[in-house]
Amino acid sequence: MTTEQELEATYGPAAPFSEHKRGERITWRSGGSTHTGVIQWVAAAGMIATTYVEQRYIVAPEPPTGFVDIVFPGDIIEDPEEAQEPALVSCKYCGQLHEAGQVEQCSLKPNR
Repeated sequence: MTTEQELEATYGPAAPFSEHKRGERITWRSGGSTHTGVIQWVAAAGMIATTYVEQRYIVAPEPPTGFVDIVFPGDIIEDPEEAQEPALVSCKYCGQLHEAGQVEQCSLKPNR
């Protein structure tokens, strides 16, 4: 049996689509603390026995504990360093919206 077959036999079929992929390093919250690890398997949502279980990530925590963690998408903390859309603020000079931090460069600012 290959590793992929073993993972599928243990955790269920692979999810056809997911926001995060195998091999990706993620950070998540669990039990009031923050953890980091690498995704080993992305299990599809579905029935386990008589219970519906949402999509989940099987993650090897760092540092290794000898166990994997099961992480649900809602527990993942997105990287704050990722590019985000700039916030817009109202300009006191022209009344329009500018990116935060750009108001002082407004062409209608007096004595520019």
